[in-house]
Amino acid sequence: MAKIMAEALDLKSYDQRVIIKGILQEKTGTIVRCHTCNHNCNIREGRLGVCKTRVNVNGEILSLCYGNVSSVSNNPIEKKPFFHFAPSTKALTVGSWSCNASCSFCQNHDISKTPPTPGLSKYMSPESFVERAKRNSDGISISFNEAATLMLEWNLEVFRLAHEQGLYNTIVTNGYMTREALDLMIDAGLDAANVDIKGCRKEVLSECSIDVDSVWSNVGHMLKRGVHVELTTLVVPGLSDNMECAKGIAQRIVEIDPSIPWHINRYFPHYKYGAPATSIDLLKMLWSLANRLGVEFVYIGNLWRKGYEDTICPQCGTICYERHGFRSFNAGVDDDGRCIFCKYDLGIKFWRSYK
Repeated sequence: MAKIMAEALDLKSYDQRVIIKGILQEKTGTIVRCHTCNHNCNIREGRLGVCKTRVNVNGEILSLCYGNVSSVSNNPIEKKPFFHFAPSTKALTVGSWSCNASCSFCQNHDISKTPPTPGLSKYMSPESFVERAKRNSDGISISFNEAATLMLEWNLEVFRLAHEQGLYNTIVTNGYMTREALDLMIDAGLDAANVDIKGCRKEVLSECSIDVDSVWSNVGHMLKRGVHVELTTLVVPGLSDNMECAKGIAQRIVEIDPSIPWHINRYFPHYKYGAPATSIDLLKMLWSLANRLGVEFVYIGNLWRKGYEDTICPQCGTICYERHGFRSFNAGVDDDGRCIFCKYDLGIKFWRSYK
């Protein structure tokens, strides 16, 4: 845990609305264990957890991220990416500060590597966020910096309010929350999750401080509880760019459910990672490998090449959904998400208001 100086964490200098007692914690003597994510940090008095958003103050874990918003944007759902959930809709997307992973190739490092400090506090209430979403969006998405986990307490209120207003709830996440946190979100109204499968266990544990076995376990749990799940792997040189790793991920998808959409995304140099961008030929090889192994819906992201983001019916081979950038076009899917030509279930869930 990171030791902090008292003057560096003067709680009085924060907007008090962003500070809240963490709902998942367990006190043992002078140590308090945080049960928000799978690091399960044992936090001593005056110290922060791995995520740098939860602090032990007087024997109680406080979150510094309640509605502590770093960015808000109204995005096409395809940008998350979600290709089989609520196509052609928009989600009001929000992020906060810091992260519980240590990836040196982070695509959102300007906020994920910045802890919440008093000067950055920008509070938005659940009510105002949902009200804003109602004006121009079909749903909401908690994204950018692992806000899905770190803003847990705020998210639960947002999810409930969003469903009351007929909006859907999604998260884009590294999937490293505890089962308790995940169940709270599902109970509050989580509809869909795009989960980052960063690679294979040894490499991801070393580079990102995340155990992907826990992530896979959460993927299975979400599916059992009726959450729509899509997976994304950023193909990073030295981490997830080898055929054996890709084969292992593909086989695991097939074992769980071959219809889970898998987005294989092209990496570009970012943050501390200077390796060249992922080879286009390699991405195509991985795409072909996953298809051969039985993953029914494989997409290449960040490539913008025609055909690699279209939904092709696994049974009759028809292009059922065409995509160009973040625009999508229904070319052959009925209202129940089936191929109109052979009636194969494509698992595409159209958005229908919860009202």
